[in-house]
Amino acid sequence: MRTTIQFMLSKFAIAWMFALITINFNRVAIFDLGIVAVLVTTMIGLYPFFGPLQPMFGRITSRYPIFGYRRSPYLLIGLMVGSFVFPPLPALMVAMSEGSPAAYAAGFGLFFVFGAMIALMANTYLDLIAECTTEQTRSKVFAAAWAGQTGIIVLWALVFRWMMPEFSLEAMQRLYNLTPLVVLVLGVLSIWGLERRLTPAEVTAARHNPHITADVAPVRESLALLAHPAARSFFFFVMLSFPAIFLQDSLQEVFGGEVLGMTVGETTLFQQIFNGMVSIGMALTGALGARLLGISGGAALLPMSAKKRIAVLGGSGATASLLLQAYAAATASTILFNLALGLFGLTVGIFTFAAVTMMSDMTVEGKTARYLGLWSLAQAVGLGSSFLLGGALHSILIGSGWLGATTGYAVIFGLEALGMAVCVWSVRGASVAALRTPAPTLSLSQPPAIAPTTRKGSSPRATTSGRVVSGGS
Repeated sequence: MRTTIQFMLSKFAIAWMFALITINFNRVAIFDLGIVAVLVTTMIGLYPFFGPLQPMFGRITSRYPIFGYRRSPYLLIGLMVGSFVFPPLPALMVAMSEGSPAAYAAGFGLFFVFGAMIALMANTYLDLIAECTTEQTRSKVFAAAWAGQTGIIVLWALVFRWMMPEFSLEAMQRLYNLTPLVVLVLGVLSIWGLERRLTPAEVTAARHNPHITADVAPVRESLALLAHPAARSFFFFVMLSFPAIFLQDSLQEVFGGEVLGMTVGETTLFQQIFNGMVSIGMALTGALGARLLGISGGAALLPMSAKKRIAVLGGSGATASLLLQAYAAATASTILFNLALGLFGLTVGIFTFAAVTMMSDMTVEGKTARYLGLWSLAQAVGLGSSFLLGGALHSILIGSGWLGATTGYAVIFGLEALGMAVCVWSVRGASVAALRTPAPTLSLSQPPAIAPTTRKGSSPRATTSGRVVSGGS
């Protein structure tokens, strides 16, 4: 239980920063200050594309422990350096709205730093999960951490609304100045006593281990896993899931201002509704999913076939709710949009529970960290693409004046529904048994085809072995 709580605390700290970006920063920059949407969402969307650095960070943390700890100090460094990006942002946003090229350069620079720190945090978090949990507990810890991350955003949104009910630069500065303190407290609590300290002999051995290198080879090794058809298929599913869920994430608060006439404090309600219902959806699925499917032993023992059925159910419901959001946007109905958003959150929670536990299952003995890292790369590409595409669609459809705000948002929500429908179709190919079946691998530096080993003692039936992230987050 303590380990699970500590992994949740790490997610709480990361969630504060993510929520501040997607609830407050995006709304103020685009709606209140009038900065072009595609520039703002491109800036926000930079951090997921630092995902390919994660394997390299993994080699560095393995080779150079700090005070005898390989992961915990690096996680805390990533959290703290990332949090110090926020205090300068309010002043930079004002300068960007005035057209200052230097401010834009500085803003992108800060988000480059944030992206690198998110990659560091994601890698160390994944490695800690792999090293501090067992195959029997890993899936449960994953699900709890994800549920905690979505649930805490409800609380963070309340804090944001209390501190900044309406836009003012002074209130925004106070909120952003608070970020390093919040992250520091949560970060320290999340790593305290979590990791075993290495002996001096183990530290020396790690630094001179010829199998640990701090170069770009880990990126090639991770990409080489895609030579396996089952890995490639699941990578596509994970990558597609993020635009299908988060295409609107950077635009919800802007939509509230442009279409529904809501203040910056009022639009925090959207994330409260969405993340609150996601948490409920995940909790209900975890508690009742196995029983409703007639499977004994609880959610932890759900086979892959059952998880795919749950993912299809949740994804189909999410598709329908996105179509309802499109109609609500076209009619500018606040009540209908809130209802549709709540349904979207509930069904995304069902879908997410299945997807997260599927990611923890889709591994091969001896390569667990590499496969978890690969799914993290898929999330990075998918999440980054969702931000970039959302901003581009806003600028093309609405910012250009081509369509009115109501029609433009209806189109955006409709395209998101189409993406989720494709995602539901693509999940059918996920198979643990296929992933653990020997298949030729591709090295990007040399041609030999070496089949991945099959899990010792595994059967064709899916088992719950030990992902993630977020971040992102």
